[in-house]
Amino acid sequence: MSKIEIRYQRLSDAKRFFEIINNPNFIYLDIRVKSIEDERLFLSKNKERRKSNFAYNYTITLNKKVVGSIGIKINQHRPYIGEIGYFIDEAYWGQGITTKAVKLVEEIGFKKLNLKRIEVIMDPKNKASEKVAIKNNYKKEGLMKKFIIKENSYQDALLYAKVL
Repeated sequence: MSKIEIRYQRLSDAKRFFEIINNPNFIYLDIRVKSIEDERLFLSKNKERRKSNFAYNYTITLNKKVVGSIGIKINQHRPYIGEIGYFIDEAYWGQGITTKAVKLVEEIGFKKLNLKRIEVIMDPKNKASEKVAIKNNYKKEGLMKKFIIKENSYQDALLYAKVL
């Protein structure tokens, strides 16, 4: 039986995250890390992000093996709203791991962080991400025009949300 868990990210996750993120098939991920050191630098700031209620980032594990990342960023103007973002190793796509990880982080968002609304924002072509939102009972609220900057151009994004 596969066991999917989330835990706070560790500096030791840097190499694995770097490998996952730099997969050329990650066409919907808008973060690119140039080196393992850059990834370690990002990870080293997670405690401060939590302390300032800015973001809560987790490692997704499958049977204790690191397979991805998920986080919830707090809207700084409306601290009762969070936005979930995630990535998972291509070898684990389509196995329901991200769906379960979203459920776990959502529970933290609503119960521990006292959020009233959680959003998932995605590229309209990212059908896998849309499926994760739908499976977790997020409701499609619409298409946001010119919402994401990708490769120096403004692109549309889908907004899914769940409210308490």
